[in-house]
Amino acid sequence: MKNLLIFCAGLIFITSAPGLDAQELIKNSRITSTCYAGNKVKRVYVPPPEEFYKKRGQKGGASITFYYTGFSATGITAMEYAASILETMLPSDVHITIVATWKNISTAGVLANSTTTGFIGGWDIQAFKPSAIYPVALAEKIAGKTLNEDSYGDIELNVNNSVNWYLGTDGNVPPNKYDLITVVIHELIHGLGFLDSFFVQGSTGSYGVATIPLIYDSFVEDFTGNNLTDTLLYANPSSALKTKITSGSLYFDGPLLKNYTSGGRARLYAPSTYDAGSSIAHLDEYTYPTSNALMTPYIDLREAIHNPGNFTMSILADLGWINTRIIHEPPKDTEAPLSNITISASIKSDTIYDHNKVGVVYSYDDFISSNSVYMTSPLSDNNYTATIAIPSYDTKLDYYLTAKDCFSRSYRSPSTIEDSYYSVFIGTDTVKPVIVHVSQDYYLEMIDTIKFDAIVTDNIEVDTVYIEYKVNEGSLNYLGLKPDGDNGYHNFIKAKTLSLNGGDSLQYRIIAFDKAASPNQKVLPSSGYFAVNIERIDPVAENYVTDFSDAQDDFLNNGFIVSKPANFSDYGLHTLHPYVSPGEIGTGDSIGYTALLRTPVIFDAKGMIISYMEVVLVEPGETGSVFGSTDFYDYVIVEGSKNFGKTWFHLADGYDSRRKDKWLTAYNSAITGNNSTYVGNESLLMRHTIYPKVSSDISAGDTLMIRFRLFSDPYANGWGWVIEDLHIGPFINSIQDVSYQPLVIYPDPGDGHFTIKQPDNISLKQISYKIFSSTGACLITGKTDGSGELKIDISSYPSALYFIILYKGNEIQTLKYNLIK
Repeated sequence: MKNLLIFCAGLIFITSAPGLDAQELIKNSRITSTCYAGNKVKRVYVPPPEEFYKKRGQKGGASITFYYTGFSATGITAMEYAASILETMLPSDVHITIVATWKNISTAGVLANSTTTGFIGGWDIQAFKPSAIYPVALAEKIAGKTLNEDSYGDIELNVNNSVNWYLGTDGNVPPNKYDLITVVIHELIHGLGFLDSFFVQGSTGSYGVATIPLIYDSFVEDFTGNNLTDTLLYANPSSALKTKITSGSLYFDGPLLKNYTSGGRARLYAPSTYDAGSSIAHLDEYTYPTSNALMTPYIDLREAIHNPGNFTMSILADLGWINTRIIHEPPKDTEAPLSNITISASIKSDTIYDHNKVGVVYSYDDFISSNSVYMTSPLSDNNYTATIAIPSYDTKLDYYLTAKDCFSRSYRSPSTIEDSYYSVFIGTDTVKPVIVHVSQDYYLEMIDTIKFDAIVTDNIEVDTVYIEYKVNEGSLNYLGLKPDGDNGYHNFIKAKTLSLNGGDSLQYRIIAFDKAASPNQKVLPSSGYFAVNIERIDPVAENYVTDFSDAQDDFLNNGFIVSKPANFSDYGLHTLHPYVSPGEIGTGDSIGYTALLRTPVIFDAKGMIISYMEVVLVEPGETGSVFGSTDFYDYVIVEGSKNFGKTWFHLADGYDSRRKDKWLTAYNSAITGNNSTYVGNESLLMRHTIYPKVSSDISAGDTLMIRFRLFSDPYANGWGWVIEDLHIGPFINSIQDVSYQPLVIYPDPGDGHFTIKQPDNISLKQISYKIFSSTGACLITGKTDGSGELKIDISSYPSALYFIILYKGNEIQTLKYNLIK
């Protein structure tokens, strides 16, 4: 669903000089495009373009890599074939990664959907239109480098596994099937940037991420040629925008499309009833029935279009897939008495550019006045230089670079020249180094190594960086930091040399000098020291049990508190209510609230049980999304560490309000703006049991630290999480103080028919039970009938080890059963 929820506090369009080297990835959780199944049988086959047959299998094309989930071998073959068509049509300096999932999509008539995993501001990548937001795959092409982790993907593609697909590559689609290759190319093109952010809600139309348009949006115009993103004509949001979005007469207009169509433009799909994920992000269905029909909103039965078409490729080119990049490394400030300075740059263009008009515009007075000069290419290639006079010592030179392509697009670097320029100072250096460092919240007393790292930069050059530190109010010590490339500096201290104990404080500051003739010194913090508490670890235990009435000191909390709110009868471990989304406080793209149990627990050879009562009211992911996917939004999770908090792994998958129907109903019952305002209460408490088992992360006898964590991303939040009645211990007899006699199970092993009873035949009374597979899936839930024994039949399940958990109030007993057929 294309649902544009604004997070203005989390994303601020910078009106002062932006960082020229830092690109901030804005994660996309809301903007999606959808490909619908047409209800016609249309025998159309448009073969791949000539480039495909000429270039396929040769070096020099783009590179597309899939990360597959759920696809068959034949399906993968079709996917790779679709990708190979695009690879031959896109520029050669491009690598695109796609997370592809074969899944059930419950929305009626949807063949597939896709989205970009994130956006980059044009001001961060020297884009032709710096005030727009760019999908990450396109941003990487323009910037000339990778901007996110490959495994995270540039594009997320979901293919509906309930569709009757044709998986062949020849375009000979049967009358009752849809062509997978056609749909995949269609969806990948959306991910490349054929993607809008226009949205209608009620009588109002709007667009943008924090009101900033996507690059595609900026080319959309009405019948008379007015851009919909021109706020002098159409306020954002406004009813006037809604009228235009649903007018039926919207067009894409850009210089490359205009060149291809000899002055024409492309008509867009803009139905009178707004269709989220489809409106505007497609070409008009009736205007383009065949050769340019790939990007229309519906793909019919038998329809096979293996060529994006010239309209589509021209639109992609206008968005930036045909781009000219000015590559420049500004000279550093210098104390040398220069009479002139050389500015160098390279041009990398996907098209023809004017080699005689690569220029430098410069100023000595903060651009109150300016001069310009065209650069020359000594070797008549794509490398240029210009020599600029320095009128006197202690002079600051500001400048920007320009280039122009054959479509009359003027490129500038920095692209936001109204707000920022390159600068170089020739004269006595008085600029101090810049230190960027994030202090740790705490260290555990068992830590073995303390790492210090910082980013240190200087306008001339960094000379020395070191740490001054002490424990409590002890003597000062010093540690030099070593450069590790990209302006990074680091070093380590062996913690045992400091004899740290819980309650101690490690205090330190970072000191840096530059290489000026009279060195400039920077100290961080500017006064005092960073103070990091050393937190105690309690003795290792076999189990841990608490009702939280006296557990205030048992946990090291960040965003949690042990409390008993008015609508709860018992104490519990509560997050903030409501918890905060990062956009609300300007803290980047996520927040992690944590509660660390100070008591390390031994992982028993028989396994472990972690059981607690809880209420989870956190933002749910999209329907069908699974933990780890980009559309799985806020979540809670239980994690373990074997190295006293250095690294963490999940003891079970994270989950959200969808885990229990009544939680999801409660969350959705009180939505204000983007957030749920429903207040949790004890009627929503549910028992949750986790069974960490031996794996690559855990072995028998390991000492585990355990923490509870709530992950919050931008856009939306809810009441939060509470944990009550916590039990951690070995599988068998995990809770020793049961008031009823230990139960027995027989015959074990067996064929799936077994009995549970007390040895002396005393009535079991009302005891609840659950049966779990060895992977932790709950198979059966029930209650005893009050007789002396409980008979259970799981003979329909496969041979395996099963766990039976019996609950009596807050007491638990765990039994194992081996089913052997």
